[in-house]
Amino acid sequence: AFVLDTSGSMAGKKLDQAKKALQFCVENLNDGDRFEIIRFSTEVGPLFDKLVKATKQNRAKGDDFIKDLRPMGGTAIGDALRKALALRPGGEDRPFVVIFLTDGRPTIGTTDEEQIIANVKKENDGRTRIFCFGIGTDVNTHLLDRITEDTRAVSQYVLPDEDLEVKVSSFFSKIKEPVLANPTLRFGGDIRATKLYPSPLPDLFKGEQ
Repeated sequence: AFVLDTSGSMAGKKLDQAKKALQFCVENLNDGDRFEIIRFSTEVGPLFDKLVKATKQNRAKGDDFIKDLRPMGGTAIGDALRKALALRPGGEDRPFVVIFLTDGRPTIGTTDEEQIIANVKKENDGRTRIFCFGIGTDVNTHLLDRITEDTRAVSQYVLPDEDLEVKVSSFFSKIKEPVLANPTLRFGGDIRATKLYPSPLPDLFKGEQ
């Protein structure tokens, strides 16, 4: 699920780069993937309102949806996360990943950081990964870092003079091929282990050690 902040503060270069980055991601989905695109500002607007197969026709719809995005309104981060988490189908083992791009702080709906974190924990069974991209210098890094820590993902930050499109596209190229999801480690015999790192164990993607 791709979730993009289209609030008024994203106007200009930030939104242009974010749109190009999302178009790259949609074009490079695997044939067996399913996807959804959610834009949010004052309100949350999904494209399909469900996960759909990455067919040529659906990718074209996604491309058109991204091209038409315009900046306006506030920043309903809590509502956008809730909508994305609700997309995960029940009873499936396949990885479910949310890529979340924002340049600001929550200004609409739930704005309390602790409440947003609590909602993410409540609505996530521990198997959804939320990868966050903070854009610019006004982003709430503390909130995004806590979201990624709680969902066993990572957050990245893009400064105004950096290329968001390059960062997102290189990141997506890595995570599009998961190798191990939800790995666990067991010690046999009389071995006692303490201070395991990293904890919890992250997912492993192609090309990683």
